[in-house]
This record gives sequence, C-alpha cells and structure tokens, in this order.
Amino acid sequence: MPYFTIWQGLRGAYMPDSAYTIKADTRRELKSALAWEADSIRDAGGIGMSKRAITWLAATAWRNRKSKTGEYVAPYKWAGMDSYPYALGVFTGANRADYLGQEQ
Repeated sequence: MPYFTIWQGLRGAYMPDSAYTIKADTRRELKSALAWEADSIRDAGGIGMSKRAITWLAATAWRNRKSKTGEYVAPYKWAGMDSYPYALGVFTGANRADYLGQEQ
C-alpha cells in the first residue's frame, strides 16, 4: 500500500503550514486528496494549482511512488504577489508508521 505525505506552505527550507500522511490505493484516491487541498487553498484566495497541474502532480507522484526521496509540487501564490513562493506538495517517502503515528 503506498503512503504519501501531502503538505502545503512556503517552498524551500521552511516547515510547511500543514502536512499529513494518507494511504492511497489508487492514483484516483491520491488525485482526489490533492484536488481537495487545492480547492481549499483556491477558496482562501490562492492563485494557481489548475486541474491540469493537480492531475500532473498526482500522476507523477503515483508513477514514482516506490521512490523514497520523491517530492513533487504545484506552485501557488496569493493575490498581489509577483512570484509563486508557496506550493502544494506530495512526498513519496512516507510509510505506514508515519500514517499510524499521526493518529495519536
């Protein structure tokens, strides 16, 4: 069973604003979780993360799900910003212990 950590926040060496680990049995489940996160960010005023970008993000993470170092992002920004310093990301190196550990 593949596990993924989904995070969002500033890109780079900063702690994400939020992160959680999911178990996705199919690419469709992963895409649904990413789309839900993207919709939430867009509802709050985020710009970016088109449906096409989310589809690419889910497909790429799913294709590389056995890689323990894979991290893929879809950038976004807030209104009035010139660049895209924030990202919705998925990390493929999560495992069952990460998934179970967040429930405690």
